[in-house]
Amino acid sequence: MDKEQLLKRIEEGESEEVELKESCSSNSKISETICAFANTDGGYIIFGVTKNREIKGLVCDFDKFQQDISNAKQNIRSSPTISSDIHTINGKKILVVEVQRATDKNAHTFQGCVWVRVTSTNVKLEGQSLIDFLKNRQLLCFDEQDSDATLDDLEIKKVQSYLSKRGQQDYLKSKSLTDFLVSNMLAKSNGKMKIKNSAILFFAKEPFRWFSQNEIRVVRFGGTDAVNVIAQRDFKQDVIEDIEQTIDFIRENLSKRFVIPEDSPRRIEIEEYPMQVIREAIVNAVAHRDYFSYDSIQVNIFPDRIEISNPGSLPRGLVKEYFGKRSVRRNPITYRLLRDCNYVEGLGTGIPRMINEMRKAGLKDPEFNFEGDFFIVYLRNAKGNIRPIEKFKDLNDRQINGIVYLQQNRTIKSKTYANINSVSLPSALKDLAEMIRFGYLKKVGSFRGAYYVLDEKTAEKLKVKQ
Repeated sequence: MDKEQLLKRIEEGESEEVELKESCSSNSKISETICAFANTDGGYIIFGVTKNREIKGLVCDFDKFQQDISNAKQNIRSSPTISSDIHTINGKKILVVEVQRATDKNAHTFQGCVWVRVTSTNVKLEGQSLIDFLKNRQLLCFDEQDSDATLDDLEIKKVQSYLSKRGQQDYLKSKSLTDFLVSNMLAKSNGKMKIKNSAILFFAKEPFRWFSQNEIRVVRFGGTDAVNVIAQRDFKQDVIEDIEQTIDFIRENLSKRFVIPEDSPRRIEIEEYPMQVIREAIVNAVAHRDYFSYDSIQVNIFPDRIEISNPGSLPRGLVKEYFGKRSVRRNPITYRLLRDCNYVEGLGTGIPRMINEMRKAGLKDPEFNFEGDFFIVYLRNAKGNIRPIEKFKDLNDRQINGIVYLQQNRTIKSKTYANINSVSLPSALKDLAEMIRFGYLKKVGSFRGAYYVLDEKTAEKLKVKQ
């Protein structure tokens, strides 16, 4: 810090990064301030300046003074990084101690307490504030904490399934369940078995009984607002089962896009969203959510988009500019188990892959937002996607194909209907007659010149101009 910068700091007064001290009166107060700065964003302790920003200077043995500062630093666990410089302003000497910010996965304590800097005050963290601090530093991970579960609470079939995915299907023939848990850091056995939360999330008979937040809630809405609920499911099993059931339910509640190429009368069926993108988003939500939060993962399906939200703000050590380029793991054991089951790669490639898949499908890039304590992924589908299955539940697949064809071509002949569905002409005529009886179609003309069009009400429902 040069003289001009120092004078500016003094002029601005005490803040989250500056502490002004007239003298070194108390080693414990200095230790407290160094600890607070190190646990926040670093800062400067400026000795020889009053709280009112008056530069009085120091008259002391500077060697001894700096030794006192060093002793104050030694009282802190783990020892932070500091440096000091002597400056002369208007013939008065002042000492500036610079405190470096702690590394991402480190925290400093003084007298067994964690101190942080809030505005111009040192604050001792307690209760929820302390838990949040340790979580943000990834010093407190939910999946690494001990539970009260016993071996009887675990489902051996789930363990066996996991081992099979790792190519270790014969492991339990020669080893015990305890051996598996301890060797995989899912439990510790120091006289008494302590099973970690991660084992509950993956292998418990009833995971939801232990952690009610272990839930994925999926809701499909009829409009673009979260008002008219059409379908809803809550998934409360183990991590793997929840992922698979959630993806299946989403797939069941998505429409298809139908394209009929000019050079072929047969339709091509296209997923509304690339399922690989949805899978990646769900797996990421499970892997990176904040399990200390009692909120569930929420998936909202709208006609024009999907929103996937999970509790958990941006992890410390990951700035927004590097999101999607760097992998930071809030739940390290959960992430490792998912990697063993081939759900994640651990290479930080998931987000770029989602973007590429959406672009290949001709869709907008996914949107990734941190909103308060939640991370939300927005996936948007193509405009004007058709939802015939929702609107015409009394029609079979062949008849739905006919409706789709009419949306794009306005008229259809019985021979064309037979071709696009690969059925005989009598079967085509039977289907078309049934659609007329149901009120979906009208027949125009007779004999070989006859063709079919959408009934006025059907055309209005589908917003098709006749």
